[in-house]
Amino acid sequence: MDAAMTDREDTGANTPATANPGPVWVRRWRSVHLGWLAAVFGICTVVVGLLVVAVPVIARTGAGGLLTLLWLAFFVLLPLGMAVPMSGIGSARLSRFVRRVDVAGVGAGLSVPGRGDFVARAGLLAFASVVGLSYFVFRDDGPDLRQEMAELLTAIGAPACLAWFVLGFVVVNRTRVSLHPEGIVRQIYRRRGWKVSNDVTVLPWSDIADLRLEEHPNPAVPHRGDLPVIRVQRRSSETDEPELVIMACEKKVEPNALLALLLWCRGNPWAREQLGREDARELLRPPSLRERIRADRAASTVGGRSTVQ
Repeated sequence: MDAAMTDREDTGANTPATANPGPVWVRRWRSVHLGWLAAVFGICTVVVGLLVVAVPVIARTGAGGLLTLLWLAFFVLLPLGMAVPMSGIGSARLSRFVRRVDVAGVGAGLSVPGRGDFVARAGLLAFASVVGLSYFVFRDDGPDLRQEMAELLTAIGAPACLAWFVLGFVVVNRTRVSLHPEGIVRQIYRRRGWKVSNDVTVLPWSDIADLRLEEHPNPAVPHRGDLPVIRVQRRSSETDEPELVIMACEKKVEPNALLALLLWCRGNPWAREQLGREDARELLRPPSLRERIRADRAASTVGGRSTVQ
């Protein structure tokens, strides 16, 4: 895919409402990564295997075997939290957080929720729990390697986990994006101890000059791993922010479905009015996982795009 792609196709802006029932999903970005999808199923298979052997192992080895399985399960489930969003399988079900919201001064609209830091917090809590159990189980075993490792992890990990957990509530940066009949609303919530600020930016649909789907480098992987971002360019030049960047890779919606909805609403006043309805969340529902896999394979074969109504 090119580093930047600007959609200049017919998005239904000049089509009557009766002939344009919804946004047209077009595969512009890889929707399902088969490699990560295989990793998800592989990890799930390992988890099932651990559950099968857990009972006889615990019966023979007691608490030591249980902790060994807990450590193994932790290191197996940790990559699962990353593999699920990277594979695209998470978009097979529309998130329940995609729902109608009311923003003060703007009105009703459709929320585009972010992934948040739930996986990181859950992983931290799991790590702290396993370390704590290891310390209490192995501390009376006498001077051996397991006791020394448990004491070392407790001495270093306990303060680090506590500091990270507290810091997550003291220093907060949260960006919320929602789509309204009036335009795109971005709310940036910042907390620095007792200082709290909430900046609200409203970008009217009439002020949108272009929508570009670009690649954002992923610093979490050593090789080239680009993630999708949507750049919304303004028409007006009398602003300090010429464009609004939506980190599609951090949202709980399928990137192609989000871009299709933005393109549909940009030049279609009737489409914008649908954003304030109770059933507006269905506008962000992507095609089925099988259809998206088929679209990815077709695009990789012919080097083109696949369209799904």
